[in-house]
Amino acid sequence: MPHPCGVSSQPIKSPLPDFTSGAQKIIETAIKNNDVEFFYRLYLTKMVELSMTGQGKEFIEHAKTALDNSENSLYMSKGFEAIGNLIDCEFTKCSAILDELEESTRGNELSLWVNQISNLCRAYINFYNGDYKQALKCAQVALDSPIKSGTLDPLDKGRLIRLVCLIAMITSDIEKIDQCAIDITKIDNPDELNVLHHAKSAITAMQLLAHGDYKKAYELAKSTIFLEESSGRVGISAPIDCKFVLIRCLFEFSLLEDALAELHKMKEQAANDEFKFIYYLCEVGEIRVLSREPSNLNEISVKIDKLRDKILLDPNLKPMSWLVDLGELFVRGRSNDFSRIDAIVSRNLDNLYLSTLGKKLNGSNSLGEIDYLKNLPESTTVELITKYLLLSRVKSEGVKKQKEYLKMALSKGEQVGAREIFLRQENQTLEAIVNLPDSDKSQWLESLSRSCLEQIKKRNSLLQFTGGHLTARELEVLKYLNSDKSIEQIGKTLHISKNTMKTHLRNIYKKLEVKDRGQAAQIAKKKMLV
Repeated sequence: MPHPCGVSSQPIKSPLPDFTSGAQKIIETAIKNNDVEFFYRLYLTKMVELSMTGQGKEFIEHAKTALDNSENSLYMSKGFEAIGNLIDCEFTKCSAILDELEESTRGNELSLWVNQISNLCRAYINFYNGDYKQALKCAQVALDSPIKSGTLDPLDKGRLIRLVCLIAMITSDIEKIDQCAIDITKIDNPDELNVLHHAKSAITAMQLLAHGDYKKAYELAKSTIFLEESSGRVGISAPIDCKFVLIRCLFEFSLLEDALAELHKMKEQAANDEFKFIYYLCEVGEIRVLSREPSNLNEISVKIDKLRDKILLDPNLKPMSWLVDLGELFVRGRSNDFSRIDAIVSRNLDNLYLSTLGKKLNGSNSLGEIDYLKNLPESTTVELITKYLLLSRVKSEGVKKQKEYLKMALSKGEQVGAREIFLRQENQTLEAIVNLPDSDKSQWLESLSRSCLEQIKKRNSLLQFTGGHLTARELEVLKYLNSDKSIEQIGKTLHISKNTMKTHLRNIYKKLEVKDRGQAAQIAKKKMLV
């Protein structure tokens, strides 16, 4: 029978050549004392190193050295072979071995261990093949297993929690991210494995990002990437999660070219590793970044069509079909195409992320009542900034109060490094930022003001009409013309009288050289005006 930890009970032989003289003396002492625990820890350390550095074949050979010739050891050998193929990103081979192992150990005393190993491996396989829902199910089964995972616990548990957190970040599940941040701290780490320290740092970076603390998230993600890449982390052990954090922070800093460059590098690596899900996530990421600039509309349309062809025309990629709609949602949200957003939400009711995002995009154009806005949550930085930006647009409390709300949002934005959230706002807010007194502006706010002014100019230039530029108020009215609201309802939402609304509409139609609301709405839609 194998050792409870998977180690043979036979007398110890030195399997560790090429050590320093000091280390060799320690090893010789351990051999003399037949110190099984010492060699198990040394064995574990080597297993971890091979696992994290993408040496699957070496992992398999090293694992087999600790096993005897019993039937159970042969089964365990197969389990390690599956893990080795996972390490080498040989997902098809890994799945085939697991299928065989599950069948042969049915009813065997090792079946629970096999079940855990199988779900651990399949969590990664499903994730990288794009089925994140099944990946979550497998990860949870492995984490809830009543037994230890043999030679790799607590490493496996830490990595699985990190994987769950990555999925939660991709799907904007803040509650799950916060839970992962708690769960990772509960793992014992008696051997002080750097792998677990890095997992904790990565999860913290994802949590900071989710809560909108972009500066801290960026720095922590950057340092974790450096440490893990310096340690040779590759394949499924590469710091993919931290790279996504880095890219998202660059986007929120409005460093769009830098974000696109990082996405391109990540996409190339994903293609080399055959990580399909990561590759297409990068494609959607590029669409999201490009959608910030209305002038990129043609390029975005081409990218969405290509994404649709690649994913929807390949039956094996069916679990990733929601990514096409995600990419389109980012674009439709910029162009205020509410009917299309509704259609996308309707066919993705089982996808909480898309459903929530779609409803948020459709609801973002309704200011609501002042009391409603004041009761909006502010548990995260993003929620707080959004709340005070909305309040700054409501006139019922007076201009002075509007400025106070805007300053509160800007102050928090400067603190965490959030720029993009302001540049996504309608022209009325952008102009309010530009028009703040110079005495109220820090260097950060001066830079943001220049970007706001540039954004206003870009939006106006894209209209390409001869009747003169639209005012900020006219652009705001134009945005609402693509909704299902009546003219009276739009006026009420914007706190504009009926007669003033008529005046705005006449000016809009004249400047755009159109005859009615429908034609004006089409121009707004095509030009992605916000």
